[in-house]
Amino acid sequence: MAVSIDADDEIETAYRTGYRGRQFATLRVGNALGIDVVDASPEVLRKLAAGFEELAEWAEARDASADVADEVAAEDGVRSIGVPFKRGPVAA
Repeated sequence: MAVSIDADDEIETAYRTGYRGRQFATLRVGNALGIDVVDASPEVLRKLAAGFEELAEWAEARDASADVADEVAAEDGVRSIGVPFKRGPVAA
């Protein structure tokens, strides 16, 4: 599953009581993603948090390397021009 999350998407938690008083929690990320938590232990939730932290570090490194490439190109007098890319079927 792939989900696109924008910087301005709200991230919030919601708690509710369901059938026979069972507690539920949901992590909602914009309109694109909702993660329902029913029987997760605190350790599992911390592992998920650590995984998201690792993804954040990866994104920071990716962005930093793109900035370095742009700076080097600018020093060489080259301007970086982005070309839009759209996924679709590829002819064989």
